[in-house]
Amino acid sequence: MNVEWWLVRHGLTAWNAERRYQGHSDLPLLPGEASGLAELRRELAGVDFAAVYVSDLRRCRETLAWARPDLLDGAQQDPRLREMNFGRWEGQTYEMLKDNERYRTWIDDPQAATPPDGESWQAFEARVSGVCGEFLTRTEALAGSDSISNSNSSFGSLANVRLRETFPPSAVRLYPSLPLTASQPLEPTRLLIVTHGGVISLICSLLQPNLSFWDTRVGPGGVKRLYFREEGEPEVEKEAYDE
Repeated sequence: MNVEWWLVRHGLTAWNAERRYQGHSDLPLLPGEASGLAELRRELAGVDFAAVYVSDLRRCRETLAWARPDLLDGAQQDPRLREMNFGRWEGQTYEMLKDNERYRTWIDDPQAATPPDGESWQAFEARVSGVCGEFLTRTEALAGSDSISNSNSSFGSLANVRLRETFPPSAVRLYPSLPLTASQPLEPTRLLIVTHGGVISLICSLLQPNLSFWDTRVGPGGVKRLYFREEGEPEVEKEAYDE
C-alpha cells in the first residue's frame, strides 16, 4: 500500500493578514499573488490525485481554483472541513479579546469553554473525526486491502468513534518528505484535501496520539503530507517537520 493525503491550507485573506479569527466567516482570498499561493501552484502542478475534497468556504474553493483549476469541477465540497466556528469572536483579534474572561479560559483549555454562539471543541472534533473516518475508508479502498494496518479494525465505522482510540498509530507516519525505496511504488495514490489550519492540526492529532493539536502548524498555502504504509514495510527515519 502506498497512499498519501495532501492536506492543504487555504491562502491568505485580509483577516489572516490582520490576525483576526475567521472560523465560518466566508471571506475571499487576497487578490492575485497576495494570496501567497504561487509556491502551492508550483507544488501541485502535474500531480495526479485519485480524489479531491475541499471545504465549502470561499477561501478554500478559491485556493483550489487558483492552484489547480482543472480539479475544481471534480472536487467534493464538504462543510465538515470548515474551520471551527468562533461565533461572536470572529473578526476579533487577540488584543481585542485578551481581557475577556471566557476567552482567557478558552485559550488555556478550549475543551472547557465555548465561544459565544460558536462551536464547542467536542462538536468540532466530532465532525472532523467523522470526515476523517470517511477518508480512511476511501484510503482503505484505494489501497485494495482489508485493513490499512493488517488489523481487524473497521474504519468504515469511525464516524462516531474517537480515532486516536481506534486507529493504530504504527499505520500512519508523518514526514516532510519520504525517500523512495525498492519496495515502494514509484507513483503513490493521493488524496487532495483543501481545508483550514485548525482542521489540519486536528486530523494530525487524531491519527497520531503522540501529537497534540498544537504540534502541527501549516501556514497559509502550505501542505502537510500524511503517508500511509502497511506494517512490516521498511521503517523511514523521521525528519524534522517543515512548516
